[in-house]
Amino acid sequence: MKIWVWGPLLAIFLGYAVNARAVSLSLQGQNANLEDSNSNVLYASDSDGESVLVTAVGLPAPDGATFTELGVPSMMQDGRVLFGAETTSKERKLNWNIYIGDPNVSPLYRVVRAMDSVTPTKDCAPLLNGDPYPVADAKGNIAFMSHLPDKHDALVYYSHGTMTCVARSGGKTNEGHEMAVLSFGSPQMGETGEVVFNAFLTYPPNKNDKDAPIGHRQALLIGSEKGGITELAVEGEYGPNHSRYARPLGLPASISSPQGTLIAFTAKTGSGSALFLYSNGQMSRVLPTGITTPLGPVTYLSPGRPGLMADGTTAVLAGCARFPVIFRLAHQRLDVRLQRGQLTPFGTELESLGDPVLTANGAMYIGATDTDGSEKLYVLSGNDSFFEVGEPEMIYKIAMGSHQHAIFTGTLTVNERGDFAYLGGK
Repeated sequence: MKIWVWGPLLAIFLGYAVNARAVSLSLQGQNANLEDSNSNVLYASDSDGESVLVTAVGLPAPDGATFTELGVPSMMQDGRVLFGAETTSKERKLNWNIYIGDPNVSPLYRVVRAMDSVTPTKDCAPLLNGDPYPVADAKGNIAFMSHLPDKHDALVYYSHGTMTCVARSGGKTNEGHEMAVLSFGSPQMGETGEVVFNAFLTYPPNKNDKDAPIGHRQALLIGSEKGGITELAVEGEYGPNHSRYARPLGLPASISSPQGTLIAFTAKTGSGSALFLYSNGQMSRVLPTGITTPLGPVTYLSPGRPGLMADGTTAVLAGCARFPVIFRLAHQRLDVRLQRGQLTPFGTELESLGDPVLTANGAMYIGATDTDGSEKLYVLSGNDSFFEVGEPEMIYKIAMGSHQHAIFTGTLTVNERGDFAYLGGK
C-alpha cells in the first residue's frame, strides 16, 4: 500500500517529557518497568542469527561479583552488545558498571568490563548508581549519562581510555541557554565524537510572546568535546514549515551518513504532531498528523525512536483513528508496512506494535504482541518476507514441547547489519 507525500521531508508528532533518571520504551511508548521477572536475562544474536544467552541475574560478573540487575542494552556495530549492570560483591556491596557482551565467544569469556583502563579526572568523575544506558559509535567510543559528585548530571564520552564530560546540568549550550536537566536514556551516537540527546533548558521569560512556554523547555541537542552543545529543536521555538515545537519531543534516532549525523525524531507542534528529519545541517518535516491514508488520517505518532537509515529512510509507529500502523517513508513515498490484525507466521494476529528499527539493507525489526498475548520479535525483510526472529529454533522447540524464554520487546536493540539483543526471561 503506497501513499505519495510531496514537499520537503519534515515533520511527525512524537514526544514526551523524558524522565531525567531513566527512560525505556514499552510497546505502547511508555516507561517500561525493568524490575519485571521477564527481564533478568540478556540475549544477543550470534553469527548465525540465533539468540544466545549473554548473561543473567545471578551469574558471575568479570570482577568476581554477581549480576543483580541488568540495564537496557544497545548493539555495537561489530555485533557485540553494550549494557549497564548492577553487581553485588561477596561483601554485599552494590556497584553499577558498563559491560560488553560478545555472543560469539565461550560463555566463560562472554562478558568483559567496557572501561577497565579509565581513570576519572577531577572535571569528570561519574558516579554510576543506576542504569547509564550506554551507547557506542562505529569506532567503539562510548557515551552514557551519569551523576557527578557535585550533584549535577553529565553526558560522559569515553574514548581510548579517556573520559570527558561533554555536557552537564548547569552548563550552557552554544546558544547561551543553561541545561537544567539531562534526559537519561535519550543519548544516541552520530558521527565520531557526536552525541544526540534530550535535555531541559532554562529560558528567560518572554513578555512579548504570550504563547511562550513557562519554565524549563524541552530540547533536542547535539554535542561533542570540540563543538560544544548545539540546540537543534527547542520547545516554543519555530522549526520548518513554521512549525512551533511543543512538549513532548520524542526520543531521537541518529546515524552516521554521507551527509554527517542524520537524526529523526517526533514532536508535538502547534498544529498537531510531526516526524522531523535533520540532515546536512537542515531540519525538515517529513510526516505530519492529519495526512490522509487508505487506513484513514494519521492521528498519532509514537514518542519512541523512529527507524532510520543512512539514506534518510524513516519508519515510525503511528495511529490511524487509534489503529496501530507502522509506516515507512522513503523518497517521499509513504508505505504501510505492518498493522494490527496482520497475520503472524504462526497464524495469530498482531495486536500491539512496538517502535520499528531499520537495518542498512532495509529490513525492519519490530517487537509486537499477538492475539495469544505473547511478546515476540519479528523481521520484515526488504523483499517483504515476514518472519519471527529465531523461527526455525522455535518450531523445533515447539515440536519437542520445551519451554520458550520470555522476551521483553521494549528493550530490543538492532544495529545496521541486523545483529540484535534484548532482555528476557529464562
